[in-house]
Amino acid sequence: MTVQASGVIPILQKKIQQSIADDISYAEFIETALYDPVRGYYRRKSDKIGSSGDFYTSSSVHPVFAWVFADYFYDYLTRCNAPYMICELGGGSGSFAKEVLSHLKLKHPEFYNELHYLYVDVSEDHLAKAQDQLASFQCVSFYQSTDKLKSAQGTINGVVFSNELLDAMPVHVVEKREGVINEVRVSIKSTEKLEEVIVHKVQPEIEEWLNWSGLNIQEGNRIEVPLKMNEWVDEMSALIESGLLVTVDYGYSNAEWQEPSHRKGSLRGYHNHQLIENPLLNPGQMDLTTHIHIDSLLKKGKEVGFTTISCTRQRDFLLEHGLFNFLYEHQNPDPFSKESRLNRAIRSFATPGGISDSFHVIVQEC
Repeated sequence: MTVQASGVIPILQKKIQQSIADDISYAEFIETALYDPVRGYYRRKSDKIGSSGDFYTSSSVHPVFAWVFADYFYDYLTRCNAPYMICELGGGSGSFAKEVLSHLKLKHPEFYNELHYLYVDVSEDHLAKAQDQLASFQCVSFYQSTDKLKSAQGTINGVVFSNELLDAMPVHVVEKREGVINEVRVSIKSTEKLEEVIVHKVQPEIEEWLNWSGLNIQEGNRIEVPLKMNEWVDEMSALIESGLLVTVDYGYSNAEWQEPSHRKGSLRGYHNHQLIENPLLNPGQMDLTTHIHIDSLLKKGKEVGFTTISCTRQRDFLLEHGLFNFLYEHQNPDPFSKESRLNRAIRSFATPGGISDSFHVIVQEC
Protein backbone atom coordinates (compact mmCIF):
# COMPACT_ATOMS: atom_id res chain seq x y z
CA MET A 1 0.00 0.00 0.00
CA THR A 2 1.49 3.34 -1.06
CA VAL A 3 0.51 6.68 0.39
CA GLN A 4 0.04 9.26 -2.30
CA ALA A 5 2.36 12.23 -2.00
CA SER A 6 1.16 15.81 -1.69
CA GLY A 7 2.83 19.18 -1.52
CA VAL A 8 3.43 19.07 2.22
CA ILE A 9 5.17 15.70 2.27
CA PRO A 10 8.65 16.64 1.02
CA ILE A 11 8.82 19.60 3.41
CA LEU A 12 8.24 17.57 6.58
CA GLN A 13 10.43 14.72 5.37
CA LYS A 14 13.19 17.22 4.60
CA LYS A 15 12.87 18.63 8.11
CA ILE A 16 13.30 15.14 9.54
CA GLN A 17 16.27 14.44 7.29
CA GLN A 18 17.92 17.68 8.37
CA SER A 19 17.62 16.58 12.01
CA ILE A 20 19.51 13.36 11.29
CA ALA A 21 23.26 13.42 11.76
CA ASP A 22 23.69 9.65 11.85
CA ASP A 23 20.30 8.50 13.07
CA ILE A 24 17.41 9.45 15.36
CA SER A 25 15.22 7.35 17.61
CA TYR A 26 11.83 6.17 16.48
CA ALA A 27 10.38 8.29 19.29
CA GLU A 28 11.90 11.42 17.76
CA PHE A 29 10.59 10.46 14.33
CA ILE A 30 7.06 9.81 15.62
CA GLU A 31 7.05 13.05 17.61
CA THR A 32 7.83 15.01 14.46
CA ALA A 33 5.59 13.03 12.12
CA LEU A 34 2.55 13.33 14.37
CA TYR A 35 3.07 16.52 16.35
CA ASP A 36 5.22 18.92 14.31
CA PRO A 37 3.57 22.31 15.00
CA VAL A 38 2.96 23.04 11.33
CA ARG A 39 2.82 19.80 9.34
CA GLY A 40 2.49 17.01 11.89
CA TYR A 41 -0.38 14.65 11.23
CA TYR A 42 -2.39 15.72 14.28
CA ARG A 43 -1.63 19.42 13.80
CA ARG A 44 -2.65 19.91 10.19
CA LYS A 45 -6.20 20.70 9.13
CA SER A 46 -7.81 17.53 7.83
CA ASP A 47 -10.42 14.94 8.68
CA LYS A 48 -8.71 12.14 10.58
CA ILE A 49 -11.58 10.15 12.11
CA GLY A 50 -14.57 8.59 10.38
CA SER A 51 -15.42 7.76 6.79
CA SER A 52 -13.63 10.81 5.39
CA GLY A 53 -10.55 10.28 7.56
CA ASP A 54 -7.99 7.53 8.09
CA PHE A 55 -9.45 5.48 10.93
CA TYR A 56 -12.53 4.89 13.08
CA THR A 57 -12.78 5.02 16.85
CA SER A 58 -15.49 3.38 18.93
CA SER A 59 -17.10 6.75 19.59
CA SER A 60 -17.41 7.34 15.83
CA VAL A 61 -19.32 4.07 15.32
CA HIS A 62 -22.44 5.21 17.20
CA PRO A 63 -23.35 7.62 20.05
CA VAL A 64 -24.40 4.67 22.24
CA PHE A 65 -20.70 4.23 23.12
CA ALA A 66 -20.67 7.71 24.69
CA TRP A 67 -24.06 7.20 26.34
CA VAL A 68 -22.79 4.20 28.32
CA PHE A 69 -19.79 6.16 29.55
CA ALA A 70 -21.99 9.18 30.36
CA ASP A 71 -24.08 7.05 32.69
CA TYR A 72 -20.93 5.51 34.17
CA PHE A 73 -19.47 8.97 34.90
CA TYR A 74 -22.79 10.09 36.40
CA ASP A 75 -23.05 7.01 38.63
CA TYR A 76 -19.50 7.39 39.92
CA LEU A 77 -19.58 11.13 40.57
CA THR A 78 -22.95 11.08 42.32
CA ARG A 79 -22.21 7.93 44.31
CA CYS A 80 -18.88 9.27 45.57
CA ASN A 81 -20.26 12.71 46.28
CA ALA A 82 -17.42 14.06 44.11
CA PRO A 83 -17.36 17.37 42.26
CA TYR A 84 -19.17 17.09 38.95
CA MET A 85 -16.09 17.33 36.78
CA ILE A 86 -15.17 15.33 33.66
CA CYS A 87 -11.90 15.87 31.83
CA GLU A 88 -11.42 14.39 28.36
CA LEU A 89 -7.89 14.13 27.01
CA GLY A 90 -7.27 13.90 23.26
CA GLY A 91 -10.90 14.64 22.52
CA GLY A 92 -10.50 15.01 18.75
CA SER A 93 -13.27 16.94 17.07
CA GLY A 94 -15.53 16.72 20.13
CA SER A 95 -17.98 14.03 19.00
CA PHE A 96 -17.64 11.96 22.19
CA ALA A 97 -18.05 15.05 24.39
CA LYS A 98 -21.10 16.16 22.42
CA GLU A 99 -22.88 12.85 22.95
CA VAL A 100 -21.91 12.62 26.63
CA LEU A 101 -23.17 16.14 27.31
CA SER A 102 -26.34 15.72 25.27
CA HIS A 103 -27.16 12.51 27.12
CA LEU A 104 -26.50 13.99 30.57
CA LYS A 105 -28.48 17.12 29.77
CA LEU A 106 -31.46 15.01 28.72
CA LYS A 107 -31.34 12.26 31.34
CA HIS A 108 -29.79 14.01 34.35
CA PRO A 109 -30.48 17.76 34.01
CA GLU A 110 -29.73 18.64 37.65
CA PHE A 111 -26.35 16.91 37.37
CA TYR A 112 -25.68 18.56 34.02
CA ASN A 113 -26.40 22.02 35.44
CA GLU A 114 -23.55 21.59 37.92
CA LEU A 115 -21.15 19.82 35.54
CA HIS A 116 -17.82 21.24 34.41
CA TYR A 117 -16.41 19.49 31.32
CA LEU A 118 -12.73 20.01 30.54
CA TYR A 119 -11.66 19.32 26.97
CA VAL A 120 -7.95 18.92 26.10
CA ASP A 121 -6.35 18.35 22.70
CA VAL A 122 -2.94 19.39 21.35
CA SER A 123 -4.32 20.05 17.87
CA GLU A 124 -5.53 23.56 17.08
CA ASP A 125 -7.58 22.01 14.27
CA HIS A 126 -9.29 19.67 16.73
CA LEU A 127 -9.85 22.47 19.22
CA ALA A 128 -11.52 24.64 16.60
CA LYS A 129 -13.79 21.79 15.48
CA ALA A 130 -14.65 20.87 19.05
CA GLN A 131 -15.43 24.45 19.98
CA ASP A 132 -17.82 24.57 17.05
CA GLN A 133 -19.47 21.23 17.92
CA LEU A 134 -19.79 22.08 21.61
CA ALA A 135 -20.77 25.73 21.29
CA SER A 136 -24.23 25.13 22.77
CA PHE A 137 -22.81 23.61 25.99
CA GLN A 138 -21.82 26.37 28.37
CA CYS A 139 -20.12 24.00 30.81
CA VAL A 140 -17.11 23.23 28.58
CA SER A 141 -13.62 24.71 28.94
CA PHE A 142 -10.99 24.12 26.25
CA TYR A 143 -7.24 23.64 26.66
CA GLN A 144 -4.39 22.69 24.33
CA SER A 145 -2.34 20.90 26.99
CA THR A 146 -2.67 19.44 30.45
CA ASP A 147 -0.13 22.02 31.64
CA LYS A 148 -2.47 24.83 30.56
CA LEU A 149 -5.38 23.00 32.12
CA LYS A 150 -3.57 22.62 35.43
CA SER A 151 -2.49 26.27 35.42
CA ALA A 152 -6.10 27.34 34.97
CA GLN A 153 -7.92 24.73 37.07
CA GLY A 154 -5.38 23.36 39.51
CA THR A 155 -5.71 19.68 40.35
CA ILE A 156 -8.77 17.68 39.36
CA ASN A 157 -11.30 15.95 41.56
CA GLY A 158 -13.48 13.89 39.24
CA VAL A 159 -13.05 11.74 36.14
CA VAL A 160 -10.24 11.93 33.57
CA PHE A 161 -11.06 10.03 30.38
CA SER A 162 -9.14 9.20 27.20
CA ASN A 163 -9.98 7.09 24.17
CA GLU A 164 -7.12 5.97 21.92
CA LEU A 165 -4.72 8.54 23.31
CA LEU A 166 -1.82 6.40 24.56
CA ASP A 167 -1.51 4.44 21.31
CA ALA A 168 -0.48 7.65 19.52
CA MET A 169 2.37 8.51 21.90
CA PRO A 170 5.98 8.34 20.66
CA VAL A 171 7.77 5.07 21.36
CA HIS A 172 11.28 3.72 21.03
CA VAL A 173 11.76 0.43 19.18
CA VAL A 174 14.11 -2.40 20.16
CA GLU A 175 14.88 -5.81 18.70
CA LYS A 176 16.70 -8.83 20.09
CA ARG A 177 19.44 -10.30 17.90
CA GLU A 178 21.91 -12.99 18.93
CA GLY A 179 20.84 -12.59 22.54
CA VAL A 180 21.46 -8.82 22.61
CA ILE A 181 18.88 -6.03 22.77
CA ASN A 182 19.48 -3.50 19.98
CA GLU A 183 17.71 -0.24 19.27
CA VAL A 184 15.98 0.22 15.92
CA ARG A 185 16.49 3.83 14.80
CA VAL A 186 15.78 5.97 11.74
CA SER A 187 18.39 7.10 9.23
CA ILE A 188 18.49 8.15 5.57
CA LYS A 189 19.79 6.38 2.49
CA SER A 190 21.96 8.02 -0.12
CA THR A 191 18.71 8.28 -2.09
CA GLU A 192 17.37 10.47 0.75
CA LYS A 193 14.78 7.90 1.72
CA LEU A 194 14.14 7.20 5.37
CA GLU A 195 15.18 3.74 6.52
CA GLU A 196 15.66 1.73 9.67
CA VAL A 197 19.12 1.07 11.11
CA ILE A 198 20.10 -1.28 13.92
CA VAL A 199 22.24 0.25 16.67
CA HIS A 200 24.01 -2.30 18.86
CA LYS A 201 23.30 -0.55 22.11
CA VAL A 202 20.33 1.06 23.81
CA GLN A 203 19.94 4.25 25.78
CA PRO A 204 20.13 3.78 29.60
CA GLU A 205 16.49 4.82 30.09
CA ILE A 206 15.36 2.17 27.59
CA GLU A 207 17.42 -0.49 29.34
CA GLU A 208 15.96 0.61 32.69
CA TRP A 209 12.43 0.35 31.33
CA LEU A 210 13.04 -3.13 29.93
CA ASN A 211 14.37 -4.34 33.28
CA TRP A 212 11.53 -2.63 35.16
CA SER A 213 8.72 -3.92 32.92
CA GLY A 214 9.46 -7.59 33.45
CA LEU A 215 9.02 -8.15 29.74
CA ASN A 216 10.95 -11.08 28.31
CA ILE A 217 11.83 -10.38 24.67
CA GLN A 218 12.37 -13.53 22.62
CA GLU A 219 15.18 -13.93 20.11
CA GLY A 220 14.36 -12.16 16.85
CA ASN A 221 11.42 -10.27 18.33
CA ARG A 222 10.82 -6.54 18.09
CA ILE A 223 8.88 -4.42 20.58
CA GLU A 224 8.03 -0.80 21.31
CA VAL A 225 9.23 0.89 24.51
CA PRO A 226 6.68 3.46 25.81
CA LEU A 227 8.79 5.82 27.90
CA LYS A 228 6.33 8.62 27.09
CA MET A 229 3.46 6.60 28.53
CA ASN A 230 5.22 6.34 31.88
CA GLU A 231 5.79 10.09 31.85
CA TRP A 232 2.09 10.55 31.13
CA VAL A 233 1.12 8.45 34.16
CA ASP A 234 3.33 10.69 36.30
CA GLU A 235 1.51 13.71 34.83
CA MET A 236 -1.88 12.16 35.62
CA SER A 237 -0.81 11.47 39.18
CA ALA A 238 0.09 15.13 39.58
CA LEU A 239 -3.10 16.28 37.85
CA ILE A 240 -5.69 14.13 39.66
CA GLU A 241 -6.11 14.86 43.35
CA SER A 242 -8.93 12.36 43.68
CA GLY A 243 -11.09 10.48 41.22
CA LEU A 244 -10.87 8.11 38.27
CA LEU A 245 -8.45 7.73 35.39
CA VAL A 246 -10.38 5.92 32.65
CA THR A 247 -8.27 4.76 29.71
CA VAL A 248 -9.73 3.12 26.58
CA ASP A 249 -7.19 1.68 24.17
CA TYR A 250 -5.92 -1.42 22.44
CA GLY A 251 -2.95 -3.18 23.95
CA TYR A 252 -1.32 -6.40 25.12
CA SER A 253 -0.27 -7.86 28.45
CA ASN A 254 3.32 -9.05 28.90
CA ALA A 255 2.15 -12.61 28.23
CA GLU A 256 0.38 -11.59 25.02
CA TRP A 257 3.51 -9.83 23.76
CA GLN A 258 5.18 -13.27 23.76
CA GLU A 259 2.76 -14.68 21.20
CA PRO A 260 4.34 -15.42 17.79
CA SER A 261 1.87 -13.14 15.99
CA HIS A 262 3.36 -10.15 17.84
CA ARG A 263 7.02 -10.86 17.16
CA LYS A 264 7.34 -7.88 14.79
CA GLY A 265 5.92 -5.40 17.28
CA SER A 266 2.86 -3.26 16.62
CA LEU A 267 4.03 0.05 15.15
CA ARG A 268 2.20 0.81 11.90
CA GLY A 269 0.40 3.52 9.99
CA TYR A 270 -3.16 4.09 8.82
CA HIS A 271 -4.14 6.03 5.72
CA ASN A 272 -7.60 6.04 4.15
CA HIS A 273 -8.55 3.15 6.46
CA GLN A 274 -5.71 1.02 5.09
CA LEU A 275 -2.98 -0.46 7.27
CA ILE A 276 0.48 0.76 6.22
CA GLU A 277 3.22 -1.60 7.38
CA ASN A 278 6.08 0.85 6.81
CA PRO A 279 5.73 3.67 9.38
CA LEU A 280 8.41 5.74 7.62
CA LEU A 281 6.33 6.45 4.52
CA ASN A 282 5.41 10.09 3.90
CA PRO A 283 5.56 11.47 7.47
CA GLY A 284 2.68 13.75 8.37
CA GLN A 285 0.23 12.15 5.96
CA MET A 286 -0.87 9.16 8.01
CA ASP A 287 -1.63 8.16 11.55
CA LEU A 288 1.02 6.20 13.46
CA THR A 289 -0.07 3.90 16.24
CA THR A 290 1.09 1.10 18.54
CA HIS A 291 -0.56 -1.29 20.98
CA ILE A 292 0.01 -0.13 24.54
CA HIS A 293 1.72 -2.13 27.29
CA ILE A 294 -1.14 -2.87 29.68
CA ASP A 295 0.89 -4.47 32.48
CA SER A 296 3.32 -1.56 32.48
CA LEU A 297 0.47 0.97 32.59
CA LEU A 298 -1.01 -0.78 35.63
CA LYS A 299 2.38 -1.17 37.32
CA LYS A 300 3.35 2.45 36.81
CA GLY A 301 -0.06 3.57 38.04
CA LYS A 302 0.34 1.57 41.24
CA GLU A 303 3.79 3.08 41.84
CA VAL A 304 2.43 6.63 41.70
CA GLY A 305 -0.61 5.98 43.87
CA PHE A 306 -3.39 4.69 41.62
CA THR A 307 -5.46 1.64 42.52
CA THR A 308 -6.65 -0.52 39.64
CA ILE A 309 -10.44 -0.79 39.83
CA SER A 310 -10.85 -2.83 36.65
CA CYS A 311 -9.09 -3.82 33.45
CA THR A 312 -11.52 -5.49 31.08
CA ARG A 313 -12.31 -5.94 27.42
CA GLN A 314 -14.37 -3.05 26.11
CA ARG A 315 -17.24 -5.44 25.32
CA ASP A 316 -17.42 -6.63 28.93
CA PHE A 317 -17.24 -3.09 30.28
CA LEU A 318 -20.04 -1.86 28.04
CA LEU A 319 -22.25 -4.84 28.85
CA GLU A 320 -21.62 -4.51 32.60
CA HIS A 321 -22.51 -0.83 32.54
CA GLY A 322 -25.75 -0.93 30.65
CA LEU A 323 -25.18 -1.29 26.91
CA PHE A 324 -28.28 -3.47 26.47
CA ASN A 325 -30.41 -0.87 28.26
CA PHE A 326 -30.30 1.09 25.02
CA LEU A 327 -31.76 -1.67 22.83
CA TYR A 328 -34.86 -0.38 21.09
CA GLU A 329 -37.92 -2.56 20.48
CA HIS A 330 -39.49 -1.51 17.21
CA GLN A 331 -41.34 -2.81 14.16
CA ASN A 332 -39.74 -0.46 11.64
CA PRO A 333 -38.57 -2.62 8.70
CA ASP A 334 -36.27 0.11 7.41
CA PRO A 335 -32.68 -1.09 8.03
CA PHE A 336 -31.49 2.52 7.92
CA SER A 337 -33.88 3.83 10.56
CA LYS A 338 -32.30 5.28 13.69
CA GLU A 339 -33.72 2.37 15.72
CA SER A 340 -32.18 -0.23 13.41
CA ARG A 341 -28.82 1.56 13.34
CA LEU A 342 -28.78 1.77 17.14
CA ASN A 343 -29.50 -1.93 17.58
CA ARG A 344 -26.89 -2.88 14.98
CA ALA A 345 -24.31 -0.74 16.78
CA ILE A 346 -25.12 -2.38 20.10
CA ARG A 347 -24.69 -5.82 18.53
CA SER A 348 -21.36 -4.77 17.00
CA PHE A 349 -20.08 -3.65 20.41
CA ALA A 350 -21.39 -6.76 22.19
CA THR A 351 -20.59 -9.53 19.71
CA PRO A 352 -17.35 -11.51 20.18
CA GLY A 353 -15.04 -10.82 17.28
CA GLY A 354 -16.44 -7.30 16.87
CA ILE A 355 -14.82 -3.92 17.42
CA SER A 356 -14.79 -4.25 21.21
CA ASP A 357 -12.50 -7.27 21.19
CA SER A 358 -9.50 -5.13 20.32
CA PHE A 359 -9.95 -2.64 23.15
CA HIS A 360 -9.56 -2.57 26.91
CA VAL A 361 -11.14 -0.21 29.39
CA ILE A 362 -8.72 0.42 32.26
CA VAL A 363 -10.09 2.18 35.36
CA GLN A 364 -7.64 3.42 37.99
CA GLU A 365 -8.56 5.43 41.06
CA CYS A 366 -6.60 7.92 43.07
